[in-house]
Amino acid sequence: MSIEISEVMNMDEEKKEIESEADDEKDIQEFREVMTTLRDFIPEMIRKIVDVLYSSQSAEDFAKQVANFYKSMIEAGMSNEQAFELTKEFMESRDIVGVLKKILSERNWKQWTQGEKREEEMEEEEGD
Repeated sequence: MSIEISEVMNMDEEKKEIESEADDEKDIQEFREVMTTLRDFIPEMIRKIVDVLYSSQSAEDFAKQVANFYKSMIEAGMSNEQAFELTKEFMESRDIVGVLKKILSERNWKQWTQGEKREEEMEEEEGD
């Protein structure tokens, strides 16, 4: 009788192992499907974003904003040099791609992720 129980236990363990492998295969297949979707979706999404950001109409509107900003700095009594520097900062702050590059640069990325961890730690401490 004890042999039968151990055989049943072994069969049960084998069944669990087979089910686990099947779950792993299912997870791998789902991951492949997600990655395929992302591979197809992300480049198109990026193209559309770039088109919106850098269309001729967007460029023209941006140029008008920059010119008006510079003009308002001059009219406010700033020197050409001061107005130029502020206008340069204005332009850089409106350049989405440049801002993203700055954020995602290695040093800034580390600061950003560490800052996020610190915020989580602070929230945990407040909750205690």
